[in-house]
Amino acid sequence: MRHRAIQILFCLSVLATFAAAQTVVEGSVRDTSGNPVSGAELSLHHTPGNTVQSTHSAANGTFRFSGTEAGTYTLTAAAPGFFSSVHNFVLRPREPLALTIELQRQERVSEQVEVHATYQTIDPEKTGSSYTFTREDLERLPDPLLESSNDLVTNLMPGASDSHDNFLAIRGTEFSLHEFINGVSFLDNAQPQFNPGVSPQIFETVDLMTGGFTPEYGNRFGGVLDITTRSGADLGGHGDVNFRGATLDNYDINADYGGQAGALGYYLFVDGFTSGRYLDPPEPRELYDFGKGARAAAQLDWKWGSKDAVKLLLMGGGTSFQQPNITDDQLVGRDAQRHLRQETGILTWLHTFSSETLLATSVYARDGSDRVLPTTDPITPYSFASRAPFTLGVKSDLSRYWHGHFFKAGMDLVRLRELESFFFDSRGDPDVFPAFSGGLKGGQASFYVQDHFSPLPNLTADLGARYDYFDFIDTAVQLSPRVGLAYHIKKTKSVIHAAYNRYFSPPPIEYSLLASFIGHNAVDPSQRVGDVRAYTQNYFEAGWAQELRPQISLELNAYLHTGHNSFENHEISISRIFVPINFHTARSNGAELVLNLKQWDRLGITGRFQYAVARTYFYGPITGGFAGDEPLAAGERIIPAFDQTHTGTAQ
Repeated sequence: MRHRAIQILFCLSVLATFAAAQTVVEGSVRDTSGNPVSGAELSLHHTPGNTVQSTHSAANGTFRFSGTEAGTYTLTAAAPGFFSSVHNFVLRPREPLALTIELQRQERVSEQVEVHATYQTIDPEKTGSSYTFTREDLERLPDPLLESSNDLVTNLMPGASDSHDNFLAIRGTEFSLHEFINGVSFLDNAQPQFNPGVSPQIFETVDLMTGGFTPEYGNRFGGVLDITTRSGADLGGHGDVNFRGATLDNYDINADYGGQAGALGYYLFVDGFTSGRYLDPPEPRELYDFGKGARAAAQLDWKWGSKDAVKLLLMGGGTSFQQPNITDDQLVGRDAQRHLRQETGILTWLHTFSSETLLATSVYARDGSDRVLPTTDPITPYSFASRAPFTLGVKSDLSRYWHGHFFKAGMDLVRLRELESFFFDSRGDPDVFPAFSGGLKGGQASFYVQDHFSPLPNLTADLGARYDYFDFIDTAVQLSPRVGLAYHIKKTKSVIHAAYNRYFSPPPIEYSLLASFIGHNAVDPSQRVGDVRAYTQNYFEAGWAQELRPQISLELNAYLHTGHNSFENHEISISRIFVPINFHTARSNGAELVLNLKQWDRLGITGRFQYAVARTYFYGPITGGFAGDEPLAAGERIIPAFDQTHTGTAQ
């Protein structure tokens, strides 16, 4: 079914309307005494300086910019009899922002023009833990951090640990990196073993979120990458070609180009790479670990009038890599390989009814293939596996600003198809597994409602709920309340926040059919634990953010989550085929410290330091999937293989 996702997407584009994920900037203009300033001229500029919108403050000093993309912005305010004011800030995807602009009155007509500039170092309304990086921030990072989303997360997301074969665990949850691309999410895991990945070089912004998720962000939690992709409208018919070379056959060449023709913006990106250390091997010595791949992306942006905007994003990629060996397997010539291919299409549309009401709808599709090729040596176990996933979805939400409340209600409907096969010849190895070939169709229906508002001065609340009906292998239903609070202490430039979230995570889709098949048909009857199941969690978080000086902040967050049917991946013998397994319950707690130097003007440096301490426990018995040969007794406790107590990174 190659390219089926893209073909279906274009067919549907003729029949329906589609969406984007944008947000609102609103606020008020006041003088130094707190009185409203009416008629002030406000201009919103997107870096590198294009004017996005302009307006005037109302009689009560209020203003609003609707349908605004995430990114770095400068807001200028000017009024007769006042000095001008400049406010610099980063707008997060899908997160409304409220600003108070203060203008200083000119005491004498003869006074020279003076511009007062401010920078929003910490977000006073952020009720969870997240860290936003703009395109300008990403371009300052060392090139190796931009090779993949895994590399980006490992180095910049607190609480993330990189285990064997580049599997990521985030805050005690494996199979947990959840990509949210232009407002759309997929159930696929962003792991190099399963996915060619999205290049960070096409990001306009990325919000690395670790807690306090509003209902629209869906399922599968440990960490969320809220990504908005680049538009070519700012490139002005220019582009770049970049080459990087390093030891261990690490090479990368990429190019991009973009511009605008009338109302149409266009952006193209291509990338090819090789690596002699493609995956983190099972032992420190480098044995049979070469990989290569290519990725491409194209985006078209079209605006007509002041009410509508359309964005089409097409992405494709593939990787072919060796499955790394341990020394004993290398000596006998084991040479198993893996080939991954994936195509994604997202067509988005935004309609602005008024400055208070936005309608967004999305249609998205993804097609892929995964082939685990067997070894040619005659000694080690022989294994072959393949999977062919397909996803088709529609997401729509309505946002309404009303008397200080920013309401959003929406739905997300997903159709899934999964084809899998597996064959294993032990060649004398004691592990024995039945052959499998099968397919399944299913889906998910989700509905959510949320409100962002300020019930008291300096206090912000995010309240909402999400309903999920998941029908794939097993059927599960859950209503998930989510609550977040943030209190801004203006005098000390501090923000204290806390959140409670109820989460529902569907089973990892990668080889979930195979895991459930083994769960019913294992050769050892004691390992027949049934289907892999959904993971449900109660998640608590509290934190404190402090501005130390403009563009320098310190953040401290602590969390605790407990749940049922927690996930971990389990390898089938030495096949390098990883399938999900459920444990009865899990508990994880930890704390994270982040020092962020966005820009220290006096020294001319930027930097970031983060440290995390965590502990995770799984409790038996095993309740679903591939149990392996070490099933836990009821109540027995283990520390999972991915657990990492202390993690520190610095740039």
